[in-house]
Amino acid sequence: MKKILLGTLLTLIFAGVGFTRPSLADTLYVINVKGMACPMCPPAIRKSISEVPGTEWVFTSLENKIAVVVTKGGVKQDSILNAIHKASKATGHEYKARVVGEKHIKN
Repeated sequence: MKKILLGTLLTLIFAGVGFTRPSLADTLYVINVKGMACPMCPPAIRKSISEVPGTEWVFTSLENKIAVVVTKGGVKQDSILNAIHKASKATGHEYKARVVGEKHIKN
């Protein structure tokens, strides 16, 4: 089920659905976030990642324990992982995040 959901999500993203200016995006990250435990976790993670300069679009899923992030301007994955760590301080949950997929999008 998780693979089907992730595959569908990635298909929609690459088709240009879900964010407004796909031509400006240059990288898509799929991040596994262990430690998401309550309904407040996804919005806290989404907010923290959105504050990283160059973030275009963020999707989080409590059920699948993932974050999908579309960036522009060469955002490094460490910046996103640090933002997730910052969110863990805000929620009181300890998140262990790792990038499980990275796709460079040609403009």
